[in-house]
Amino acid sequence: MTVYFAHATSFCGAVWRPVISGLDGVECVTWDFAGHGSGPTLDLPVDWRVFGKQVLDETAPGGIGVGHSVGATAMTMAQLADPSRFRFLVLIEPSVFPGPHGRQENTLSAFTLKRKRTFRSRGSAKDNFASRETFSDWVPAALEAYVECGLVGEGPVELACNPEIEADIYRATNAHDTWERLGEIEIPVLILTGETSDPIPPGFAREQTAQFRRAGLEIVPGAGHFLPMEKPDLVADRIRRLVAAF
Repeated sequence: MTVYFAHATSFCGAVWRPVISGLDGVECVTWDFAGHGSGPTLDLPVDWRVFGKQVLDETAPGGIGVGHSVGATAMTMAQLADPSRFRFLVLIEPSVFPGPHGRQENTLSAFTLKRKRTFRSRGSAKDNFASRETFSDWVPAALEAYVECGLVGEGPVELACNPEIEADIYRATNAHDTWERLGEIEIPVLILTGETSDPIPPGFAREQTAQFRRAGLEIVPGAGHFLPMEKPDLVADRIRRLVAAF
């Protein structure tokens, strides 16, 4: 059985490598979303349904879908569009929220526009990232993968996900009605959330889980929003169990 991986906003498919390395013998597929890494161009204003459509383009029916943040939302959108697409979904910190729906400025969109976007080299970029709280709990292999696929150029290098694009993705976070349709999903779902997550705190994760017909929730102690990069062995273990069960 094939396992498909969809990454979070501003990152790229390669950040799944630490998880995939724990899945020997399992066929794994990932890609870069539009506007990220080596993915296609993403037009403004951003519509998150573009990411759901890309999941459909990059996957085949019958596998397991694993997504993180916007990637989890995109996996959900794809399953709603094609109920035969996946046999099981693993949604890590899914960015799916109740209404009212619409585009709006928020803390993330404002902060992103101030993000440092160019660096002398990949080495200096890695040093910069490693000094920041966002990356403080990442395993080294995840950070190395991001430095490889999340930057373009040879020196100087710049962020592959343009901050203007990233900011607009955040503005459009809740400009779709996915929340109201979660009950349409008939396949089993596992939601993973970090105990210390800011975007998806445990209480809200329980509310998300209750919207599905067949969903379980695991709250991971000591993890935040970047759970796949912080605890890839745990994520790989949960996926191995699912593959064995199916």
